[in-house]
Amino acid sequence: MPRLRPGPGLAVLAVAAGTLVAVTGCSTKGTPYATPSSHSPSATSAATAPTTGSLPTASMTPLPAAAGQLTGTELASVLLPASDFPAGFTVSSSAATNSGGSLTPGPAQYPLATISCSEFVQHLGSTGFGETAMAADSIVNADQAYDQAVYQFSSAAEASAFAAGISPLAGRCPSFSAPVSGSTTTTMRMKAAPGDSVGGRPTVELVQTATADGSALTLDTLFAASGVDVFVVSGVGFGKGAPVVPAKEAVIYNLMKRQAAAAVLG
Repeated sequence: MPRLRPGPGLAVLAVAAGTLVAVTGCSTKGTPYATPSSHSPSATSAATAPTTGSLPTASMTPLPAAAGQLTGTELASVLLPASDFPAGFTVSSSAATNSGGSLTPGPAQYPLATISCSEFVQHLGSTGFGETAMAADSIVNADQAYDQAVYQFSSAAEASAFAAGISPLAGRCPSFSAPVSGSTTTTMRMKAAPGDSVGGRPTVELVQTATADGSALTLDTLFAASGVDVFVVSGVGFGKGAPVVPAKEAVIYNLMKRQAAAAVLG
């Protein structure tokens, strides 16, 4: 059966025997996801900081802008655990990545203004967008998944510019070829629109669709810039729509709160 070619990004999915699995290749600047035992004390504390339990679905109190400079290892502890998602969803160990134990400032290897449509799909969820640190993973079941990522930049202006660059990117990528296994390709479609605000912050919703192995593939992604961070959450569905419970907005809201706790502890 055909499968989307694995790449560094969470948005590239392998589809085999009716099973959806998020995959991650070698990050351009990052290192493999650190095990809990290698987290710093502050990161471990942030990972165990309480969330809301049942993720909020109603109105959300505005939150302060994300501040501080955490390492990728510390940002990994900000990501929500599988227990915050419905029964049957588990963390995909092959999809987890972060930028490591030190900051990685520098120019973007993949500027949104010039990156190709196919490259963007393959690299979102990995390093290379000019961030100082990042972390990402996927929470998956048989045919749906949630991707979550935090990109941290050196300034709020850089974070806002990254989020603002999503709509122009979608504007020049309404339809494009994406690689699949072997030498074949599939047609992906992309569109962006303003999303609902989260924690008092504006969002951009990016919807990508394609057909793989004769079934519909949907990636519904929300981007929210807050201070120096951009929070990214995708609902992914193969053969059915993307999951909606918990809502992407709720996942981002809890990521914002966990980042604030980790920044204070750090």
